[in-house]
Amino acid sequence: MAKKRILILNKNFEPSSIPAEEVYGGFLQFNISAIISDISSKNLIAQQKRIYLKQWFEEHSADFSVINKKHLKSVDLSTPVIQAEIRINRYEIIDGNHRMKKALDDGRTYINSYQISGEQLANYLLNKEQYESYVRYWNEKVENYIEDMV
Repeated sequence: MAKKRILILNKNFEPSSIPAEEVYGGFLQFNISAIISDISSKNLIAQQKRIYLKQWFEEHSADFSVINKKHLKSVDLSTPVIQAEIRINRYEIIDGNHRMKKALDDGRTYINSYQISGEQLANYLLNKEQYESYVRYWNEKVENYIEDMV
């Protein structure tokens, strides 16, 4: 099944035309604005998942030092967070850290999310160079995952 997850390089890749007002990442940067827009318009079909907060925080390290605590009061928990498969079967929050923190502080059991696969995420890189790097990175991770499974 993992073999099917190999990405085929699209030599004609063009980044989204939606301005990247919100971005996630370092060297590889993803256009959060385009992801949100495409989810809203149904151009991106993301799985809807509940994140059980206690379990999520046990499995992930969370750095809330960059959270604007004054902003927490106005955070709307009805908007799902977005989690993306940055590594094979490993999802990270790429939009919604304030919502995660507020839900935790409010004693909530879960928060709703949109879950985006690594394959879907490839379409939201900011430029062709990042896209090509991501395809190489992803395919290497898939190959390593396959080898570890054998």
